[in-house]
Amino acid sequence: MMSGTPRQPPDDRIAITGMGVLSPIGQGIEAFWSGLINGVSGITTIERFPTHDLRVRRGGEVKQLRGTPGLERPLPACRASQFLIHAAMEATRMARLPEAVAAGGRVAVVIGSALGGIAEAERWHEQPGDLQALAGAPYDGPTRQLARWLDATGPVLTISTACASGATSLGVGADLLRAGAATAVVAGGMDVLCRFVMRGFNYLRSLTRDEVRPFDRRRKGLLLGEGAGVVVLERAQTARQRGITPCGYLLGHASCADGAHITAPDPQGRGLEQSIRLALANAGVRSAEIEFISAHGTGTPLNDRMETQVFKKVLGPRAYEVPVNSIKAHLGHTMGAAATLETIMCLLAWRYGQVPPTLNYGEPDPECDLPYVTGLACTYRPRLSLNTAAGFGGCNACLVLAGGE
Repeated sequence: MMSGTPRQPPDDRIAITGMGVLSPIGQGIEAFWSGLINGVSGITTIERFPTHDLRVRRGGEVKQLRGTPGLERPLPACRASQFLIHAAMEATRMARLPEAVAAGGRVAVVIGSALGGIAEAERWHEQPGDLQALAGAPYDGPTRQLARWLDATGPVLTISTACASGATSLGVGADLLRAGAATAVVAGGMDVLCRFVMRGFNYLRSLTRDEVRPFDRRRKGLLLGEGAGVVVLERAQTARQRGITPCGYLLGHASCADGAHITAPDPQGRGLEQSIRLALANAGVRSAEIEFISAHGTGTPLNDRMETQVFKKVLGPRAYEVPVNSIKAHLGHTMGAAATLETIMCLLAWRYGQVPPTLNYGEPDPECDLPYVTGLACTYRPRLSLNTAAGFGGCNACLVLAGGE
């Protein structure tokens, strides 16, 4: 079991000063938010690699990368590295991070991924002579490429806690700041689609031929997606000294393992429940103060039922008053990127006073009976949010987030 460090004083919170997105529904914060609010789905037929022998051939595929200002240098051949760099450039520009580096700041890079550069290993297997592809193949390859791009001089870490990786990376980044190991942390998550991961999930029979339907009675499984979400973390005091207005705050975090099954969640949700309770304690926040929950919400029968039960245990009767959503029907399950993209969604919900809907919900499930945001976006401005994540092998994580001032 791992939990966050004890809560820091209010004047030294961990601020999120920049955000960047690359997703199947849009590249950049504005396109991402517009797609979420307007109910856009990025689920399409996969085109980048052969799928003729797969049971399910759809997913949240990024069709093309458009130009990003500041990308004058050639990008690495590794697709995962390209995703990270595009998202990180947007986040670091928003945070004015180059100014901090020029002033002697020490930047760390912490990236979560379920699969790392496995797509490049697959590409090298198909074209053995392509050494450039092989260079991006290790798990930590994309993280190292990003660190090199940023000229980072602090710790460079790759986190792999399955589909909770994006949440765990933010928690580790916050701990580095509190330990004084860096003055800023570029943190987040990414994963890309490839035949290796598609074949694996096909064999597990966890992919649906239907739509992804989080919390709906008809839900039958998930669909995979790809993308990257990156944030810049700093101490609030450092951000103020630089004249930066934070997008929001990472108040608390925790990660707990339950180890119930190699792929299925613990039916009782013990690891996730413990993660939420520890994250709240780490943040110094009572469950009664939570105003919104961004759920893992995969659209699988077991996960959605388990999460609903856990939310009821933690919130008690208030569980029926707190809006819940899942954006995995918009994007597919983006694996290592998922929790970071959801973190960004939570902060945008505060900024714009709207909560994106959970797509494809139409038939209530008696076992999933919370106030899910469905249909259209909800006009609501949640200041304090929970972001939950659960992954294979019993990896669970939770973030407590607050909107910017």
